Amino acid sequence: MRPTIDDPVPVMDGVANFRGIGGLGTVDGRTTVGGLVWRSGHLGRASEGDLARLEALAVRTVVDLRTPDDIAHDGADVVPAGTTELPVPIPDDAGAGADIRAMIVRGDEDEMRDVWSDGRSAEIAVRGATKMVTEPSRVAVFARVLDVVTDPSNWPLLWHCSAGKDRAGWVGTSLLLLLGVERDAVVAHYLESNRGSDARVAAMVKSGFVTPGSLELMRPFVQVMEAAVISQMAAVDDHWGGVEAMFQDGFGFSAERIADLRDRLLD
Repeated sequence: MRPTIDDPVPVMDGVANFRGIGGLGTVDGRTTVGGLVWRSGHLGRASEGDLARLEALAVRTVVDLRTPDDIAHDGADVVPAGTTELPVPIPDDAGAGADIRAMIVRGDEDEMRDVWSDGRSAEIAVRGATKMVTEPSRVAVFARVLDVVTDPSNWPLLWHCSAGKDRAGWVGTSLLLLLGVERDAVVAHYLESNRGSDARVAAMVKSGFVTPGSLELMRPFVQVMEAAVISQMAAVDDHWGGVEAMFQDGFGFSAERIADLRDRLLD
């Protein structure tokens, strides 16, 4: 039986940013199939209800993109019994992610202002997003991730990083681009990571964890920006010459594998 086109997204208790890829239109008039691949934030705080929801979706494989430092901070994944867990960590070679997290945890507005004011935090976020597309070490690790995520023997599958917005976001963006999803829809799918985030960041201020000023400085790191995904898509075209070239020359996919993937994930 063919999976459904739409992805009715269950409401999760302890898993942030959970969604699928189904129901999106492509440039050639097709629609993405739902129910086979999903994305989210980490599962370290998954509730019993969340586990039941993952079981109901028949998720058999969880791909964890986090590093050991991420896992130490977030907690190990909690998954349904019988689920195959596949760690494919995406390292932060420059240490930027750890430095950003440490600065946010310290919550020192003056320190943040020295480093992130005058739009520099947004520039850092966009530059980091673009490096995922162009930097050879990043390309190599995302090739391993996409090899696992697009293997039908692993489906239904869930991939995630910590918040489910940056590393998991690029996996989603690259897959949707390969399937030919309209670029406006790719951007919208990326920006869904901000759904509900205004309330979360407001709670950070209300709790006294951060000041309103430091929140604005760190916002590019706790929410996603349209400029980041626009920059990534531009890099796909400018650096690789298009998404098929990126998958073939960068990720090592054959034309036959790309065709088979499109056949499985499009109606």
